[in-house]
Amino acid sequence: MTVEHDLGQELRALPDGEFFSILSREVQSRDSMRSVRDVLLSLMVSGPTLSESIAAAVPAHTVTTSIARARIETAARQAIFEHPHLEPGDVADVLRSRDSNRRSTASRLRDRGDIVGYEIGGRYLYPSFQFDAATAKIRPVVAEVNHLLDAKHDPWGVGSWWISPSGWLDEGLSPADLAVEGGQDERIRAIARDLTAA
Repeated sequence: MTVEHDLGQELRALPDGEFFSILSREVQSRDSMRSVRDVLLSLMVSGPTLSESIAAAVPAHTVTTSIARARIETAARQAIFEHPHLEPGDVADVLRSRDSNRRSTASRLRDRGDIVGYEIGGRYLYPSFQFDAATAKIRPVVAEVNHLLDAKHDPWGVGSWWISPSGWLDEGLSPADLAVEGGQDERIRAIARDLTAA
């Protein structure tokens, strides 16, 4: 005789602290949750009626990381409108794509992590510095560094890095400025490697 296993019923029967401990462990251990892990766990501990036992289930560094990420994303969102950007159809034009679906070129490159794309209001915008209209290509150093910094999973953070003035450069210059100037690939790589070594 078999007894039907009702996992949902078992989870509902757990005290809140134990439930959140299990949820926290599972979210942290699954690669598929990587892109939303910190945000999800931070939301868990941000409720106004949260008990200490629930708060204890989420590592303190997760909350700190989530707050830092939120600040980066806020700054990047503000900065994006101060810099030229392209819509998906514009990306197809710049790259001289022959694909009949005008959005697919940008989407494919973003999904591969070659380019930074920000989702704003249900649509994607792409900082224009990433593209060289003269050659109809993505600037090679941009794609390289986007992979190094994991733009696929952190587009706001990586985009913010590109367009923000760098302490390594003359006042007011950003890595994006160097990419557009050209001939500065090694300097860009060095700044990116310094970031990943931190």
